Amino acid sequence: MVSERARAKLNQIAAKMTRPPKQKARSLAQLRKEWKESAIRTSKVAVDVINSLLEYARAAAAAAAAAIRVRAVAVVDVALAAVDVAATVFVMNDGGRFHRRHLPAEARGHFALVLRGRRREPDLDDRIVAAALSMYCLDISEPKTVRGLESG
Repeated sequence: MVSERARAKLNQIAAKMTRPPKQKARSLAQLRKEWKESAIRTSKVAVDVINSLLEYARAAAAAAAAAIRVRAVAVVDVALAAVDVAATVFVMNDGGRFHRRHLPAEARGHFALVLRGRRREPDLDDRIVAAALSMYCLDISEPKTVRGLESG
């Protein structure tokens, strides 16, 4: 007779043994190159359109970064953050399709650049996500869960 504890440990060992190996770490430059190649390969959009989108996104990011550096006080502009978050998520996902859950992570990344480790206001990321969704995103899916049916 095998104890429940031993059975759980054996299950844990089996799960680790059957798990696929981890991917090798890659540099950001390599990841960007692979993302661009993947976008060209998988989207049904011309290569020059993808290149122009990347140039546009880089120019917008550079302009946003310059505007942020100019400010003496670290203040998060919700409208600027919404543009940055929406543009970043759009460029990084297949054909501009993404889920709402992708936006908060990018909003927090925006805080890291703007606030440089300083405290932020509570619920600021929710306001940025709401602004990005209302101004720059179009919901094309039907809600499949109870949470999806909730307003906001």
